[in-house]
Amino acid sequence: MLAAGIVIADTVQPDGDLVQPGAQGVVDLGAVAPSAIINHAVGLTLVCVGLRHVDPGQTVTVAQGSTVAPAAGGSITATTTTIGPPPASWVNDQNGPIGCPSSLRLDANAPSTITIVAPPQPGLNYQFTVLFLKSLSPAGVFDSSSVTGPSALTFIVDVVDADTTPPVLHDVPVGLELFTSDPTGATLAYPLPTATDDRDLAPTVACVPPPGSLAPVGASLVTCSATDETGNSSSATFPVVVHLTAAAWDEPVGEGSWLMVHGNRTIPVKLRAWFDGVPVTTGAPELVVSACGDSLTATMERSVPVSYRVDSARWMGHLPTAGLASGCHRVELTAGGVTFGAFTLELTAASSARSGASA
Repeated sequence: MLAAGIVIADTVQPDGDLVQPGAQGVVDLGAVAPSAIINHAVGLTLVCVGLRHVDPGQTVTVAQGSTVAPAAGGSITATTTTIGPPPASWVNDQNGPIGCPSSLRLDANAPSTITIVAPPQPGLNYQFTVLFLKSLSPAGVFDSSSVTGPSALTFIVDVVDADTTPPVLHDVPVGLELFTSDPTGATLAYPLPTATDDRDLAPTVACVPPPGSLAPVGASLVTCSATDETGNSSSATFPVVVHLTAAAWDEPVGEGSWLMVHGNRTIPVKLRAWFDGVPVTTGAPELVVSACGDSLTATMERSVPVSYRVDSARWMGHLPTAGLASGCHRVELTAGGVTFGAFTLELTAASSARSGASA
């Protein structure tokens, strides 16, 4: 039934935005990548208006009709869904046209899924429109005019270049060579690399294992990666070699690596040394004496060379204590900047050294 060119019958309202209140006939989906596929749920509601109505027991089938896609390409499709049947309280117009309260509404049994394939080239404000067609089942007396014509729904998308370029790592260490007397490994100390990206001003940089971790004795790898805000990533590795050093002190120092003597004595030092499990028999190691404390910052008080004796298969030297202050001193066996082991030397002003400890 038409009045002044208007179909005065129930309508089906499509809602392209299920978040905002009310039916949204135009929805901006924002920026997507070229040829991106977007799946979007659309709600459909049967609204009782006018004088012709869907009868109790009838079902409205809502299906895709014609579609409009941009000239640049892409497509839009919609899945079919149903509404109803209305409850018994719904207005029945089988005996003739009758009005209805505006409060009568009935949501679809399930959303319609809109699938949009974006154009392959960048551009702004691409518009996709789908028309929903409605049909009634079973047929009724006035069903030819019980539901109005097509309902249109439009989506707007911006197509932008996809960010597929990963960040570039800089200042990745070439490699680390570490030395330790701890068989569990050595502490990794290195600066994190930096990274740049064509879009992200601050890519995330992380390394595994990170600085401060314990690297095992032997060869291992550190892997560093940079990730930008869209998930693109790049990685690089660098090798780590941890060498194990060891020293065994013979008497008078002994296995406890501790010696107390009266000052102004010369101490005979006898020891064996190993590098990665192999006995050290060549080179020019020396005994380096410094005050007890942080060995990385302690000031060297003196150094004394040692020599290798083939007949006894050990290194030997004489450490004078004259001029050293009373108190605690650390004596390290070093060669080429590598420390093989150390012992603690306690110098006393009185003759309180342990029996047999002094020379």
